[in-house]
Amino acid sequence: MLLIATLVSILSVGDIIVDGYSNQLSVKPGDSITLYLNAIEPVSGYSLKLYDLSNKEVARFSVNVGPQEKARRKPWEEGYGYEASATLKIPNLKSGVYLWEGKIPLVVKAINPRIVILYSSNTENAYCPAGGKSLYGFNSTDLKMASKVSFLRPIPLPKHSEAFLRWIHTQPLSDVGYITDMDMDNYQEIKKASLLIIPGHNEYWTVQARRNFDQFINEGKDALILSGNTMWWQVRYEENNTKLVCYRFADEDPITTPKLKTINWNERQLEYPILNSIGVDFSLAGFGLKHKDKGWDGFKIVNGKSPLLEGVNLKKGDIIPLPSDEYDGTLVSGFSSRATPVPNKKALGFERMEIVAYDSTYRLGSDLMATWVVFKKNKTSGIVINTASTDWCSNRGMQNADIRKITMTMINKLLRKENVFSPEEQVLMLN
Repeated sequence: MLLIATLVSILSVGDIIVDGYSNQLSVKPGDSITLYLNAIEPVSGYSLKLYDLSNKEVARFSVNVGPQEKARRKPWEEGYGYEASATLKIPNLKSGVYLWEGKIPLVVKAINPRIVILYSSNTENAYCPAGGKSLYGFNSTDLKMASKVSFLRPIPLPKHSEAFLRWIHTQPLSDVGYITDMDMDNYQEIKKASLLIIPGHNEYWTVQARRNFDQFINEGKDALILSGNTMWWQVRYEENNTKLVCYRFADEDPITTPKLKTINWNERQLEYPILNSIGVDFSLAGFGLKHKDKGWDGFKIVNGKSPLLEGVNLKKGDIIPLPSDEYDGTLVSGFSSRATPVPNKKALGFERMEIVAYDSTYRLGSDLMATWVVFKKNKTSGIVINTASTDWCSNRGMQNADIRKITMTMINKLLRKENVFSPEEQVLMLN
């Protein structure tokens, strides 16, 4: 499932497939997958092509296709109801994100990879208005949001991570596996990995996915979060995992278990603050572009001696341009004598923490602060680096050579277990 790439979705002369989806979010080589394709005209024995993110053809199948109509009363919630076009066996492909006809995504997984990249399938479904509604009012019919959205409909490639996915596919990294948000519910998908990468905008998390993330870090594994507005809403799946559910208000959610209400993760009744897991959260930062703020549309460097900045010509006070839709921030106790933000040691309680860079933001009438951080919870836990921006992995970020260089530096240092803290980092001791 996972649909229509934003960069290649416009029909050109000769295109037959209009849109489509599949019955599974992700597969492994050798698995079977059923495709539901909508074509502009009937074609018997159509040559259906599968491409990687470098637009290289990797497989071809003969299928029968034809025009399809949405067959459900609420297609955004119940799915489009297309008739099955074909059931195919996935060939022996390297793990990655692929595109049927250059427009319908397919996530192919790996067995026990060293690096796992998380594809933000929940967030894309939440924002997708295919069939008339999304989990948001601004792009829904009658401006009334839905509480449930189906994965069985055309859903685009991630807006905030497509550029990263296309770029990282070309980098000299080995033993990389891709999974979707739904796969995060199964700890076996990440158990043998040493590094989890979360790109783009990964906003919607189940409680089991969060528990698995925390277990991963607590076992001494590392995470590189290149995402903003991360872990903001609790969700759950229904109808054999074909629907994403988020009511947003506790009294509207019919589930009776208070801790499973699909509301904001910072709500007290869930007893699971976002800061505890990823060191930052959206409520402490907010928007980078939606309102006029006092920032720089990018990150101001706190310490030019950070190991994460090796190989780039950046020093304290320099700005990395990064216009961002949304940011996350950490708890800050104030500014040092050198006019740099200091994390709140007492409130956070991590063993080590450093703010690498920051930007001024705006939310609910207040000027706030976005923070790119690196931290270690305790002596035995892994390290988390969190760039805290929705646009680090979008075109806005990935077009910047410094951001690409820094991204590879962060990946390599975590893989090699090298130092990621500045000589003058803020050290938070548990005592």
